[in-house]
Amino acid sequence: MNKSLLSFLAIIAFALISFQLQAQDSRTLNLEESIEIAKQNSPLARAANFSLVSAKWRYKSFRADLLPSLTLSGDAPNYNKSIFSNVQDDGTVTFSSRTQSEASVDLTIEQSIMPTGGNLSLSSGITRLGIFESENTYLWQSTPLVASYRQPIFQFNSLKWRSKIEPLRYQIAQKQFVEDMENLAFNTTQSFFDFLLAKINVEVAEFNVTVNDSIYNISQGRYHVGSIAENDLLQSELALRNAETSLTTASLNFQRAEENFKALLGIPDQVEIEVVVPEEAPALNIDVDKALELARENNSTSLEFELSEIQANQSYAQARKEAGFSATLQASFGLNQTSEELAELYNDPQNRQFFTLGFEIPIFNWGKNTAEIQSARNQQASTANTIAYQKLQFALNVRSTVREFSQLQSQVDLAQISDEIAERRYDVAKNRYLIGKIDITNLFIAQNEKDSARRSYIQALRNYWTGYYNLRRLTLYDFERDAPIVVDTEL
Repeated sequence: MNKSLLSFLAIIAFALISFQLQAQDSRTLNLEESIEIAKQNSPLARAANFSLVSAKWRYKSFRADLLPSLTLSGDAPNYNKSIFSNVQDDGTVTFSSRTQSEASVDLTIEQSIMPTGGNLSLSSGITRLGIFESENTYLWQSTPLVASYRQPIFQFNSLKWRSKIEPLRYQIAQKQFVEDMENLAFNTTQSFFDFLLAKINVEVAEFNVTVNDSIYNISQGRYHVGSIAENDLLQSELALRNAETSLTTASLNFQRAEENFKALLGIPDQVEIEVVVPEEAPALNIDVDKALELARENNSTSLEFELSEIQANQSYAQARKEAGFSATLQASFGLNQTSEELAELYNDPQNRQFFTLGFEIPIFNWGKNTAEIQSARNQQASTANTIAYQKLQFALNVRSTVREFSQLQSQVDLAQISDEIAERRYDVAKNRYLIGKIDITNLFIAQNEKDSARRSYIQALRNYWTGYYNLRRLTLYDFERDAPIVVDTEL
């Protein structure tokens, strides 16, 4: 399947997804579906794709610099009428008028020589000179072939350094695209659980308003018959008012979380979204050393360290070259001929030879060259030490992330058990209150513990899944499938 067809199918898929999202009035999403929609439809995903495409074309531009280039240049017929001074043999000066036109065209092919930094060119051209006096005269000049070579000596070879830097930049861009997709998955996970927690807070607040309203009505009846004190009645009324206030706050937070979630996924505002709690948190046994090895192998950070080292070495090499002796060797050989007749222009062409050797030797510039070399050398040392520290911090970050993640599974299990216990305890407390076995204070304690346990469970799930996707974006490895995360990044 060719690349044009792949691009066309990708556009069609994107259009279908956008149409489906707009056509549906409501949608229920789990975490995995939310991440998939974000990767296909989010503005951040499109931004990452455009960034990768830009890097691809930048690399193609560099590759083109290594290939021969063909250039057509010339002058359109120009017209010149002027008066010039003419010194005679006897010393007198006369003024004459001259009218002429000139047109030329040249075709040149050039090739840069990367190992040496030189440049080889072949060219061919033709020129016509027209002189307009009493009789119009046309002169022709041709250069059937001219071969030239220009070679810098003891000079900085920028193309050679670019051949080390540009492929590395492209590799970094490819890895960064995969990382951007995993960053999007990480951000989507955070937004998903923000939205889910906001939804649960609304549900809890609505439930508490309903329950507290019933409790307040029961408390009023008991107060009127004298079975409870006024303090208990006021406490139940206060709990109702607090529940109503909490519902208002929870509704506003829910609306904000929903808008942020839709914006991240690229879902239209008119589509109603429901999110469901992940059923489980898979038990994954991740080895710290393996994760660190994967991170060093797959993450773009390692390549960025290498790029920084090469750029520091490049600056030092450039400073040294520019501070010392340099020369330029230039030679050319070709054929040319002139004629008044175009048909005879290429008959018996004559040799045309040219050779120059230019040089430049710094003698005295108030220590500028020494200063430039010392600056580049110290910057090189600074970069090396900074990279060494950053490598250490990167390894510590990966190890810490793996160790923290290994604890998150047990936290989810404990939070789930606590949620179930708190739910049962509240049901028992509510039933005992209704039959008058406990006071209202103990009921509200059970209610608050139930709400807190529910939020803690969702927060534990949030910590687990954000930790998992954080580990994925560090290592670019899918630990559930035990395979590297691969995204097609070819043009």
